Amino acid sequence: MVNGHVYMRVNAVLLMLLMLLPVALMHGQGRCSTLGQTPYTAFPVCGTTTFSQQSVPICTNNNVVVPGCPTGNAPYQDKNPFWYQFTCYQAGTLGLLITPNNLGDDYDWQLFDITGVTNLNAVYTDPSLFVIGNWSGSFGLTGASAAGNSQIQCGSDPRDNVPTFSSMPLLKLGHVYLLMVSHFSDSQSGYQLSFGGGTASITDPKLPDLVSAQASCDATKITVKLNKRMKCTSLAGNGGQLLM
Repeated sequence: MVNGHVYMRVNAVLLMLLMLLPVALMHGQGRCSTLGQTPYTAFPVCGTTTFSQQSVPICTNNNVVVPGCPTGNAPYQDKNPFWYQFTCYQAGTLGLLITPNNLGDDYDWQLFDITGVTNLNAVYTDPSLFVIGNWSGSFGLTGASAAGNSQIQCGSDPRDNVPTFSSMPLLKLGHVYLLMVSHFSDSQSGYQLSFGGGTASITDPKLPDLVSAQASCDATKITVKLNKRMKCTSLAGNGGQLLM
């Protein structure tokens, strides 16, 4: 009888472990905490530079609304993402290119118009923020170009060879946009992101300049104010030159 009770208890423990396993696996991937991997920490970008991500930390924030694409049992997620923010300084079409370091990887992306939006987490729930995207399961290069013929490509089986390029979106002057790049493949391999081929400009035409500078009382620190947001590394070490 004792052995019977032990047998039943062991089976109960095994059953509980099996029930908890999917939950443990789901949470094992973890929430995103690396700079740039959430909408609020998105990297500011422009149209003149190629942006490089040498590795992509594995994590997930939330499900993403993709208008026109059925979710079924596999909801769309910002899986292993990086987020980028930019402003349109000249209305027109936007071309973008994502080049995986490993061309056998699957990258997805989606563009949101967040003009006037204070709660950036709305990108996960508000379909009206959607501009364009590509969730094709095919591998290799992806982006928006003149070769694209659709506003959205839904998730697919890699064997279906669904196009990885969408049509170029039309950006509006003064509007602010968030671009999410999602690495569907669970690996650390990164990618290159560049913009070009369209008629829109996302590069601020205002040249960087010094607005004011104030030294501390003990002359050990100086506070510098610039006329626009800039990376600290773009200021020369001697403080005498703004580097482009």
